[in-house]
Amino acid sequence: MKTSKLQCYSQDPDCGVDNVYPTPIDSFKQPALHMVVGQRTSGKSFLTSKILAQAKKDQTFDRIYIVTPSFNSNKSYFGKYIDEEDVYDPTRDSISNVIKSVEADRDEFEAFLAKKKMYQEFKKDRNKSVNHIDEDDLLYYYEHDFFTEPPRWKYKKEEPPKSLLILDDCLGSPAILQSSGLTRIATLNRHIAPLKENHSNRSACGLAVIILTQSYRMNNGISRVLRENVSLLTLFKNKQQKQMDAIKDELANVVDEDKFIKAYDHATAEKYGSLTIDFVPKTLDHQFRKNLNELIIMD
Repeated sequence: MKTSKLQCYSQDPDCGVDNVYPTPIDSFKQPALHMVVGQRTSGKSFLTSKILAQAKKDQTFDRIYIVTPSFNSNKSYFGKYIDEEDVYDPTRDSISNVIKSVEADRDEFEAFLAKKKMYQEFKKDRNKSVNHIDEDDLLYYYEHDFFTEPPRWKYKKEEPPKSLLILDDCLGSPAILQSSGLTRIATLNRHIAPLKENHSNRSACGLAVIILTQSYRMNNGISRVLRENVSLLTLFKNKQQKQMDAIKDELANVVDEDKFIKAYDHATAEKYGSLTIDFVPKTLDHQFRKNLNELIIMD
């Protein structure tokens, strides 16, 4: 076979921003769309709490929201990572309200950037006589306490807010069945809360999502649109053959079936064992994991 180079279509496009949160090499890319599937008492909440603990260590998220009817029951897993004000009952508006909160954080960050820019002007003006400073600017300086201290961002890192939403025990609820926000995060989670100007290699704040569910596919369950857009899928042992057939069928285009079966059987052989499939791994050997922290490397 031979090839011949053509003198067209040779211009490469400008590289855009990637809208990712910085994470260590062995941690998952964020903001991810992560689906965790396991029957009751399989270990979904425990596994998710391990993700939250690692995220806290890595400073991956500034704010974590949860939509659930059973927060009090899972306080031991989630309570130290999630503020009470960020806990929502599963209503048709709960996901949209979370998105509004992310957008409000975005607005506050952009206001902070404007204030920081004004502070640079203040530093130039403060050596001048008060009579030589514009009155409106002087009033702004006093109203924002520039004479006391510089503006400070409310989170640890001076960058667009990084957020995570957990949907737990919401199957059959209005949050799943009637929410327009769910479709939005299924296809656009990395682009939630767009910024006026790019910052920290991001054009939006983004919203990571973890969905805990007892069933991979069911009537009035998680939509196919969402399932086909997940970047991470965690599976616990499932004895329902129809569910396993559905999973294999939908993964067929992106994961080799033989490799999947081998990885699944190995990862779930022990009680509470889980397999996580990373569809956008940082390196090829990070595609399959047992219990989050053990790579399954195929021959």
